[in-house]
Amino acid sequence: MRETLDIRSDTELLDVARLFYGDEVPMIDLTQDGSKFTVSILGKDFAYVYDDPIYDAIPDAHKDGRLSKIALYDALKACTGREMPWGALTGVRPSKLFYENLRAGKTDTEAAEVMQSVYRVKQDRALVLRRIVYSQRGKIDFPCDNINLYVHIPYCTTRCTYCSFVSVPIEKYRSQSTEYVALLSEEIKRSVEFLEQRGKNILSVYVGGGTPTSLSAKELDTVLSAIGNVSVEYTVEAGRPDTIDDEKADILKAHGVTRVCVNPQTLCKTTLEKIGRRHSVEDFYTAYEIMRRRGFDINCDLIAGLADETAEDFAASFEGIKALAPQNITVHSLSKKNGSAIRFDPSVNRATEEMIEYALNNIGEYRPYYLYRQKRQAGNLENIGFSVKGKECVNNITTMEETVGVMACGAGAISKFIGNGNIARYANLRDVPLYLNKFGERVTAKLDFFDEQYDIENK
Repeated sequence: MRETLDIRSDTELLDVARLFYGDEVPMIDLTQDGSKFTVSILGKDFAYVYDDPIYDAIPDAHKDGRLSKIALYDALKACTGREMPWGALTGVRPSKLFYENLRAGKTDTEAAEVMQSVYRVKQDRALVLRRIVYSQRGKIDFPCDNINLYVHIPYCTTRCTYCSFVSVPIEKYRSQSTEYVALLSEEIKRSVEFLEQRGKNILSVYVGGGTPTSLSAKELDTVLSAIGNVSVEYTVEAGRPDTIDDEKADILKAHGVTRVCVNPQTLCKTTLEKIGRRHSVEDFYTAYEIMRRRGFDINCDLIAGLADETAEDFAASFEGIKALAPQNITVHSLSKKNGSAIRFDPSVNRATEEMIEYALNNIGEYRPYYLYRQKRQAGNLENIGFSVKGKECVNNITTMEETVGVMACGAGAISKFIGNGNIARYANLRDVPLYLNKFGERVTAKLDFFDEQYDIENK
């Protein structure tokens, strides 16, 4: 049946067009007649027929939608002369398509070939996915009675220009943070008790934010005490070096934390000032040493595409972090997300792709182990985590690949049930005052949500 569609009425097709045009998408019509597609861009037609057997790689339930995106991508590439590293893909998790092909019986090599020939993914990115799948073996699939525990701390020392997370400057909200910690601790205890009663096993704990270590030592101890004694992978984000000291590091160690994130984002002093970080490069090295001495596994974040940084600036930061030999390095491509101060900043760092390429080609003993993408990401690129062998973060893998559910506590935290062939979510209120005012009813509603899902699962 012949059907014509203005792509601006279809969110997924519009996202493909935005890869090429940003927010200024021209009039584009797409017509489908069976396996035949015609794309009209600014009065010029591009026609394609997709009946080659290779397209059997696309499940029937998704074939029309995915072929429409591929046709639009092919037309935009022909019209503009440009191509994207991830081809026609716009989703957060390109690895899901790779795994889809593996479940269909294809080898790693064949799955990588499908990513290139069908979805137009560049060869280097298809090979990265193949390496990630290899790194994830043994750390992705777990029995259904496992769940990750996530705790959100919505406070930081300052708000970075690129930040869109639920986070406010703690110095302005010290009185609020006291109440927040008290109620958050209650939510954690109720959630952990609920999981115990349901016979669920906490696979990993992740305390994120914001910056959890922006809390006072006493507040941090209160939150971690609510989590209790767990002998699992246990991560706390200590992202701001200016929030780390010996007392807080000892508290983390005493509560069984195994992994911390100490995130400079860059080792360029000028850039730190431009993006609103209050710490110095020297503060980062001091904080890193505090954590290293206590034997934590350490992750360090860097952002490619910041401010006016050059590829050489990024390479210097990357090599500086590598020299410290943390267990994990995560490289993010700058994303101008809703809620960030730079959302409407029209400037583009043209060196971002070169920065990511540098990281991929100079990782040494590190291996890529997880990857995800975001909208409005510089160069249509990605965020990618690197790890030394055996130190891959199980929480990052299972949460990003959506193989293990999440019990989430705190303002803006999103719980996730995975089972029964579907994924269901429950979101806590983002606004901290609303979280505090609606605390009792919302925690009860969250636990009722899980109760309902578990009851369905057991039928």
